Amino acid sequence: MKYITWLILSSYLLVAFTEAAWGFQPSASFTQSTLDNLEDAPIIPRVPQNNPQKIKLSRSPEETATRLAQEVSIQIANDIAYGLVIAHEKRQVRYGTRMYRKVQTAINLLRRGAGLDGASRRSGVPRPLLDKLMQWGQQRPGASRHHVE
Repeated sequence: MKYITWLILSSYLLVAFTEAAWGFQPSASFTQSTLDNLEDAPIIPRVPQNNPQKIKLSRSPEETATRLAQEVSIQIANDIAYGLVIAHEKRQVRYGTRMYRKVQTAINLLRRGAGLDGASRRSGVPRPLLDKLMQWGQQRPGASRHHVE
């Protein structure tokens, strides 16, 4: 019987704590006077009802520039990837060849944030070839018309 009474009282305490935490008004059957009458009930700390602080979402100029550079790099990689499909159709760079795999490496480097010159140097693909693939890729529908130097 004591166990059942303890379960009932602890469930009332849990309900009251949950209502207080979520900002609900306590139920009519369970009030502060009921809490005062409980001698063996555990003490539950009150949750403060302060308004949460608003989080600032502004970014530093350096972070904004980094994000913009990464987005442009990803767009260039997408242009080169589509240009590689066109180059295969024109029989310029065939699928599976060593140059094809090098261009794929350059695309992966660009998507990870490397610049066009760095991707060209690290992958071993001549920069004029990447420029030509990018030019072909920019002719697809939905491609952005950015200028890359």
